Formats: sequence, structure tokens, C-alpha cells
Amino acid sequence: MKKLNTENFEEVANGEAGPFIIKFSSETCGPCKTMIPVMDALEKKNPGVPIYEVDCGSSPELAGHFGVQGVPNITYCEKREVLYQFTGLTSLADLQYVIDNLNDPYFREYGEFQKAEKKTDWKFYGIMGLVLTLFVFLFIFT
Repeated sequence: MKKLNTENFEEVANGEAGPFIIKFSSETCGPCKTMIPVMDALEKKNPGVPIYEVDCGSSPELAGHFGVQGVPNITYCEKREVLYQFTGLTSLADLQYVIDNLNDPYFREYGEFQKAEKKTDWKFYGIMGLVLTLFVFLFIFT
């Protein structure tokens, strides 16, 4: 992970052509240290997506600029736009899901991921209706 601070932020923001990730953390934060191997694995899986690290203790202005209220905070950016943010411990699968779906048209339009429609299992309700009807008839006619 490359270090990012208020001095080199402009250069990085203007120099990155595609999406990049900023990890906001603190040296005294236990969960931030827990995220180090996760971020290393994410960096290995996605060599084309640069990951930067900001120490909120030494660059509080940068953390304030991005509205960081808790650490660890993982922010996905493209140019000067924040695309998505996670706060707290986050699994590698969730972080990878965002990278895999950054170009999804629904995500680009609404800023959130489309939820899969839940299909109703009418077969289950039909069988339960028949069983209930059978019990009602047995109760009435016995």
C-alpha cells in the first residue's frame, strides 16, 4: 500500500486514470491492524487497482475531507468522486465484490448494488394449503 497524505493527495487524485482505494486507519486502532492482511490479499488479487493508506492521526484534514468518522474506513474512489465506503471490519469477499461490480450500470446510476429479487415458492404454499385444508376437513367430519 502506498502512503497518502495532504501533500500528495492532489497529485494522486489527478494522476489516477481508473478507480483506486483509500484505506483510512490509525496506528492505535486494533481493527485497523486486523485489516492489514485483508488489504494485502485484496492488493494481490487486484494489481490494477491502486490502494493507498492514510493515517488519520497525521492527516486529519484528509479524513475530514472524505467524511471519515470511524476507522478502519475503506473508500473506493474514481477521479475525485467517492463511489463506495465501508466503515469497520470488512471481509475480503465484500471488498472484492465492490471491485468486481464497479462498472455495473445499476451501481453507477443509483450508488448501490441491485438486490436480487426474491422469488416466491408457490409450490410450498400450495402444499401447505392442501395440508391445512385436509386437517380442517378431518377436524370437521370426525
